[in-house]
Amino acid sequence: MRRRNLFYPIALLLITACASLQSQSDFATGRRALLRGEPENALSYFERVAQADPDFVADSVSPPKSIWTYVGRSHYNSGRYDAARPAFEKALSHRADDHVARLYLGLTLLRPTAVPPAPTTALNLQEVIFALREGVEPKRVATLARGRGVAFDVTKETETQLRNAGADNFLLTELRSLRAKINQQGKSSDAQRTQAAKEIAAALSGLLEWSDYIVEQTPQGKFWDPSQQIRKQIQASLKQVAASPADWENVISNLEWLGYSLEEESDRARRDESAERDRLLRR
Repeated sequence: MRRRNLFYPIALLLITACASLQSQSDFATGRRALLRGEPENALSYFERVAQADPDFVADSVSPPKSIWTYVGRSHYNSGRYDAARPAFEKALSHRADDHVARLYLGLTLLRPTAVPPAPTTALNLQEVIFALREGVEPKRVATLARGRGVAFDVTKETETQLRNAGADNFLLTELRSLRAKINQQGKSSDAQRTQAAKEIAAALSGLLEWSDYIVEQTPQGKFWDPSQQIRKQIQASLKQVAASPADWENVISNLEWLGYSLEEESDRARRDESAERDRLLRR
């Protein structure tokens, strides 16, 4: 009887550990897909993690973020701002210091509202990147986009992903133009822009405080943003948001660059730290 009583807690621990490992694996796979420019693919993995563990925190990346932040990012990169916003709000309800979630919440408030949904045949980001990687000429992709429509915006992040897949300036211009025609049908209100400015300023201040702490107080700090490019952009963005009137188009562009750069910097810093550790061990 005593053995049976011990079996159940041990079995429960094993099941919990296996579920945690699966969530970590799904998160890592989804994140790689997001960085490759496959938000639809990424979303399926992130939603699986969120369903299994709504409190999941991605602490393997810096700064740590709720899984709902990545759900929101997937929707955001797909141009579904109405779906992205509640995901970022949920992220903040789980983790109030999720500065990246707050940053993107502000960005969704700056995006057009009341825009009619894209046709079901419209090309999404993943489809465009797949076509380019398969060798379809950019001009041919532009023709397809004109015929079917575009379901996403060309942000700083998506532009980088498109260029990496083979997009040229002609295709990027066409995609922006096609999407702009849709976005012109809606715009954020003054109240939304005011709320966006508050959320963004709070997020940037939090990110700056977090960055300073990491750099000055932790052993990993020397690997984080050594060029100070990210911290300089945070400071510049704080000034841009506080300006009157603010150049919101420029603000959006810079903040999207910042969001993508934070994700890339986390990987670069980890690689540099690992490389130095290996060098020290070989001595």
